[in-house]
Amino acid sequence: MQQYLTLFPNKFLQMLFVDLKSAARSMDGDDVMSKLTEGEELVGRQRRQAEGEEDTAELCDFGTGEDTGLCDWSNLNVTQLDWRPTKGDNAFWLGGPQEDVTYGDKAGGYAVFETSQVLPKNQNGPIGFESAMLVSPMRESTGPKGTCVRFWYSIGGLSPDRLRILRHPVADDMKSVDNMDDMMVGYDGSEDVVLWEARDMTMGDWKEAQVVYTFDKKHTIIFEGIPVDNNDLSRRFRGYIAVDELNFATADTCGASCPFEGGTCGWTQDTTSDDFDWILSRGSMNPSTGPPRDRSSFTSSALMGGYAVIDSNWPRRPGDRARLMSQEFQATNPDSPLCMRFWTHMFGNGIGTLSVIIHDMNTQEDNVIWEISGEAGNAWYQGQVPIASGVPFKIVFQAVVGSNNLGDIAIDDISVVQGACPSAPQVAAGSNGDCTFEVDECGWTNMAPIARSDEVDWVRTVAADNRAPSRDHTLGTPQGFYMTLPRGSVQRGGDRAWLVSGTMTGSDDPMCISFWYFMYEPFIDPSGPSLGSLRVYKQTEDSDGNVMMAPVWGLKNHQGPNWMSAQAKVQSSTDYKVVFEGSWGSSRGSGFMALDDITLFKGDCSTVPEKAATSSGDCDFQHGTCQWKNTTSDTDFRWTTASISRRPANLPDHTFGGPVGYSYFDVFNQNAKPQTLSLVSPVTLATEDKSPLCLSFWYASFGSGDSTYLKAHRESYDTSKDEESAAGEPVELWSITAADVGARPDWEFGQVEVTASDDFRIKLVGQASNGGFAIDDIKMYKGGCRIRPANAKNETAAP
Repeated sequence: MQQYLTLFPNKFLQMLFVDLKSAARSMDGDDVMSKLTEGEELVGRQRRQAEGEEDTAELCDFGTGEDTGLCDWSNLNVTQLDWRPTKGDNAFWLGGPQEDVTYGDKAGGYAVFETSQVLPKNQNGPIGFESAMLVSPMRESTGPKGTCVRFWYSIGGLSPDRLRILRHPVADDMKSVDNMDDMMVGYDGSEDVVLWEARDMTMGDWKEAQVVYTFDKKHTIIFEGIPVDNNDLSRRFRGYIAVDELNFATADTCGASCPFEGGTCGWTQDTTSDDFDWILSRGSMNPSTGPPRDRSSFTSSALMGGYAVIDSNWPRRPGDRARLMSQEFQATNPDSPLCMRFWTHMFGNGIGTLSVIIHDMNTQEDNVIWEISGEAGNAWYQGQVPIASGVPFKIVFQAVVGSNNLGDIAIDDISVVQGACPSAPQVAAGSNGDCTFEVDECGWTNMAPIARSDEVDWVRTVAADNRAPSRDHTLGTPQGFYMTLPRGSVQRGGDRAWLVSGTMTGSDDPMCISFWYFMYEPFIDPSGPSLGSLRVYKQTEDSDGNVMMAPVWGLKNHQGPNWMSAQAKVQSSTDYKVVFEGSWGSSRGSGFMALDDITLFKGDCSTVPEKAATSSGDCDFQHGTCQWKNTTSDTDFRWTTASISRRPANLPDHTFGGPVGYSYFDVFNQNAKPQTLSLVSPVTLATEDKSPLCLSFWYASFGSGDSTYLKAHRESYDTSKDEESAAGEPVELWSITAADVGARPDWEFGQVEVTASDDFRIKLVGQASNGGFAIDDIKMYKGGCRIRPANAKNETAAP
């Protein structure tokens, strides 16, 4: 909501109308509803005008209620796959999000392409297209200032592949026609230019996007929805690609995006901190430096195009700098940074340095986030960098003159989109950990943080050499690279590999690590998923040099056949490293695990997906007891970890189904009094809002009788005191006896709500004289929960 209020104040008001309309419906207020609807539509028009969208004929919001439609857009009749107008009420019938963008309710319209559609057998359309194409009315030349295409999109399900925006030229002698088929006669796609593309699922949300382009001829714009291949098993599954609020506006309303063909858009010269200015050009006057033409026409015969460049010729001297500054941006959302992409040309014997800088509007300080120096050849290449800031800021392109006058540096085709991206090229990222793995590992190594703690290595590999994933995430092609956990060298379930970053500089500011993961188990064993686990740790050292590993993110087993987005907060006042731990489960022979596109940026981000959140007490006992401590003094009867030679009743591990990987106590001493044994968790800090947590775990019993039991206690813990006096009185949260559990030692699920208004520890207390209990997969979740199983006792529950 804050983002809308900051960037689009009228959008905030429009959302307020949505809430008021909902209240009016509940009061059956027809007159109130009518007035609110009129006000909502007015605010919607005002918002679009405020964003430079004055010409409502250029906007298509697809209507509302029974009046939904495609406006002046139409389906291209070269395939039987179609876009169709729909609304949120039809989300579970025809596919699409449950609300539109314009009105924010179920009645608002949008266009959707249901991606599980399959063409009739032996028919791929007149020219072989297997996609849905939504075509704009014919448009005239954009002129040198260009046009901004603004829209919202949503992608969901297993069957979508990607959404593309194409620019298609129209014959010069073509006049405006009502029949789109007449205008597109002979269409084969060969002259189309891809302006924009998105492949990633939006998880049911709408994402805003925009693209600026220039073209000197008549043309149309095509929104092309592409499903996965018809032979892909995922094609059978429902999915959709949806678009809303398609709009054409002037290029200067597209934020920092700029093609530099009719000016510098919203970019201005920083006259207070530079020595000279960036200028516009169509081609260098010196064949020994600078580009011969702009980026878009560099490898084509097109005659149009311009770019921004610094002229290093006299009277420039080494060290002179030019600074091109964007308009002001509001603070970015911690969970949604920006990604700026641009093209640069650095050719000449005297090339200096090009930097991308975040200029803090509060302190007026500069922070260099991307930098490259020296000659890179007579070619344009693409750069990108994540943009994140907790305060208002401007983006600065700073070019510094090198050793001589053969040092022209040029930039072109700047675009800014939502979402994190790794800095590229890798040499410009420095040592911050960003990596696409397209060139190498970017300083990430297989060096284990703890001696002899890993059994296999992560391997950089090309997608074409692997059965899955068949495409990398960066390029979305079989020619792309990623890091994978190889299966051939694995000896047993539980074998793990560590991928370790370089040393990161500590700071009081939180950082966010973003990455893409692939965890796919095509064949699920009847006993359940057992692929393995992927975890992220923060590695630090204490004052004595001991390595400390704190988990920040973790998932286990099968997560689906697609690349999935992830992020987690990493905060350390001292220097640290980031560690990815991949661990194979028992199905290592048929599963796949991979990593791609690692990005680090400033921000107090939340954990994505939410289920990957970790706590200090989480433990699956695959490699010891994590940070849980055995406080039983008796060496004969105590909690211990299962081993191949010693495990109760041949009980398999719950996590992966292997022979080891859980903790248990096993007491057979019928002539003595029952033994009591304790296993104590590390300290869990109080939640910020004092809300409760849910302690979950799996347990199994062997033995019989009421004297064999397992209990979970909570102890308040004062971290300011020494360890002997820090723990408070234990409060019993959960208990069960062997008599309450079946005779067979099977794994059962348990959970109980835990008060988190202050710091605390969990103590697992077991007692037996003839039997015992096993415990596995302990995890703490946010929010309260009901006690499980229902027959477990809870002394803290209200009578």
